[in-house]
Amino acid sequence: MGDVLLATPIVRQLYKDYGGNCHIDVLTLKPEIFANNPYIRRVFTPETFSEAKGPYTRVINLDLAYENMPHVHIVDAYALTSHGAADKIENKRLELFSSDADRVRAKSAQTKDIGGDYVVIHMRKDTWPSRNLPDATWKKILDILLESTYFKIVQVGSSHEIAFDYHPRLLNMLGKFNVHELREIIASAQCYVGVDSGTLHIAACTDTPIVAMFSSAHHRLREPLERPPRARFIPIQPAVDCYGCQEHYPPPITGVVCHRGDPYSPPCKDAFDVENIRQSLIDLGLARHVLQ
Repeated sequence: MGDVLLATPIVRQLYKDYGGNCHIDVLTLKPEIFANNPYIRRVFTPETFSEAKGPYTRVINLDLAYENMPHVHIVDAYALTSHGAADKIENKRLELFSSDADRVRAKSAQTKDIGGDYVVIHMRKDTWPSRNLPDATWKKILDILLESTYFKIVQVGSSHEIAFDYHPRLLNMLGKFNVHELREIIASAQCYVGVDSGTLHIAACTDTPIVAMFSSAHHRLREPLERPPRARFIPIQPAVDCYGCQEHYPPPITGVVCHRGDPYSPPCKDAFDVENIRQSLIDLGLARHVLQ
């Protein structure tokens, strides 16, 4: 999902390149990312697409673009593929286009299910083991959020991911929102906390401050681009000397890698100092409600 979302600046630039006098179709496994997108004519999945849908004047294939260029930001890798140069993309900010119905459902959840100021956290549990922090680490991070603020903590993600229920301010909302509703939920949050994931890139579509942990992929290759100054981005890296190793392996990088042993249990996922979360809250001015 995140990879597809990172392609939205490319679509917007293509539309602008032609002054809007063009039809752009998208073929993707994640069609929901382009719902309501004003630059798109049609969105196809592999099941619904055939060459007969054309003919097309131009075809751009972004598959393996960043996997073959692991040393540059993903948006720039896409830009090099689509336009031949990164600087030809005038605005590299990601975007989602929520419908009125998405906003209404998100507002209802904020009023009925959350009811007060909140932070959003995504405790990822999926592919790429270096981004799957241990449950105990997430528990420590939640403890810091609970101790340092009065905010409610909205736990989001897919239904198979992590959520805790040991405190009344911990709200389990796994699987509750589509991508556009989640964008609206994050947009109204005090901050977003997570790891390198698709949900991080949803947060990048908002002006909400982001605190994110990175491991095998360096944060400079994944950071949100061209958000306003108030939309702070605080990257946290593990205490390992091989941070960001992914860009140093021979491309294409299409699978799990770790030169220090078992790639399914890389040391970086266990090397985060969670006190950096507390300091991030202070830096963002969100720890002013610290419990005495």
